[in-house]
Amino acid sequence: MTVSYILDSSTSTVGSFLRILFRWRGSVWKSVLVEVIVWIVLYYIVFSIYRFSLDTIQQKMFESIGRHIDIRLHLLPLTFMLGFFVTIVVDRWKNIFQNIGFIDSAAFYINTYIRGDEIEINNQRRTLLRYLCLTQVLVLRDISVPVRKRFPNLDSLVDSGLLKKNERELLENIPSVGFNNYWIPINWIFVICYRLRLCGNIVADMLMNAILNEVKVFKEKLQILCNYDWVPVPLAYPQVVFLAVRIYFLLCLVSRQYRINEHEKKQNEEYLQIDRIIPLMTILELFFIMGWVKVAEALLNPLGEDDDDFECNFIIDRNIAMAMTMAEMCYDKTPEQIISEDSCDDLFNPKTELAPLYAESIATQPQHPLVGSATLCNLPEEHLPVRMVERQQELKRGSNAKYVVSIH
Repeated sequence: MTVSYILDSSTSTVGSFLRILFRWRGSVWKSVLVEVIVWIVLYYIVFSIYRFSLDTIQQKMFESIGRHIDIRLHLLPLTFMLGFFVTIVVDRWKNIFQNIGFIDSAAFYINTYIRGDEIEINNQRRTLLRYLCLTQVLVLRDISVPVRKRFPNLDSLVDSGLLKKNERELLENIPSVGFNNYWIPINWIFVICYRLRLCGNIVADMLMNAILNEVKVFKEKLQILCNYDWVPVPLAYPQVVFLAVRIYFLLCLVSRQYRINEHEKKQNEEYLQIDRIIPLMTILELFFIMGWVKVAEALLNPLGEDDDDFECNFIIDRNIAMAMTMAEMCYDKTPEQIISEDSCDDLFNPKTELAPLYAESIATQPQHPLVGSATLCNLPEEHLPVRMVERQQELKRGSNAKYVVSIH
C-alpha cells in the first residue's frame, strides 16, 4: 500500500536520487507503462498506414489534417486543467489523512480521568476504547475496500472481538430507518461516561466533558471521512480532465507524424527537418502528462487498494493495540521518581553539569547551532564602552524652516 522512500532521501546525493528514481512499486514507471506502450503501438500503426498504404494524394490529405490539428492542438488547456484538478485532489487527500482517526488523545483522557482499579472499572475503560475502535471500523468498512474485505459482515466483527454478541443483537435491533448506525457505539460511550460520573469514578463534570469532547472530535473526524466518500469531486470535472488528456494524445497520433511531402519541398532550404522515426519528444510529453494524470487518479480515493493508498487496516490494528495496552497495563502507573544527588551520571541531577551526550561515533561531527546571523558579525564597538544619547532628527519644511526633534 503506502510506499515509503523517506529513508532513501535522507541525504541529497546522486545515489539517493537514483534509488528513488528507479523504484518500481508506486512509481511513475508502473503507472504509465501500459498507456505509453499502447500509444507507441498505435503510433506505428498509423505510421505504417500513412507511409505504406496511402497513395500520394491520400498522403497529402492526411498531412493536411495533421497540420490542421498540430497548429490548433495548443487550444486544449491541459496544463491549466491538470494543475487546478491536482490541487483539488491533493487537498482532499491531505484532509482525508488528517481525519483518518487516531485514538491517542481520547485514550489518554479515558485512561487518566476515569479513576478506579477495580476489575469492573478496568473493564469499563477497555469497553469505551473498544467502542471507539468499533466505530472507526464500522465507518471504514463502508468506505474502504481493504477494510471491507477484512470485515465483510458483523459476524467477522464478533469473531475479532470488537463486537460482543449481545451488542450485535442490540445493534441490529435498533432501526436504521434506511441510514447507517455508526453513531450507536458513540451513544453507548456517552451513557457509560455519565454513569461513571454518577458513581464518582469521574470526579468532576469538567473531566467528564473533557472525555466526551475528545470522543466527539474522534467521531467528527470519521464523519468527515464519510462526507468525502459520499460527496466526491463533481463527476464532470475528472471526466473532462481525463478525457482531454487522452484525446490530446490520440490527436498526436496524426499531428506528430513526420509529413513526407511537406518536407520534400524544403530540401533546398537551409533548415531541413529530420525524419522522426521515433517521436521522442511526444513520448516524453506523454510520459510526464500521463504521469501527472495518474497522480490525480491515485489520490482521488486514497482509501482504496492502490500502491500509495492509506494503510487503513494498519491504523485499525495500531489503534486497538495502543488502546488496549494503555487500558490494561498503563493505568495510574509511572516510574518511581528517584532523586540521587550522589550520582554523577545523571544528566538531570542538580549537581551535574549539563552536557548532552552523543554516541561516540558521531560525537565529533560538526554542529551548526541555531543562532541569529547578526551575532556572527564582529564589531569593534562590542569591546568598547559606548555612550548612549538621544537621537536628533532634522525635518526640513520649505527652504528656510528647520526643526530639530528629540525622540525619547
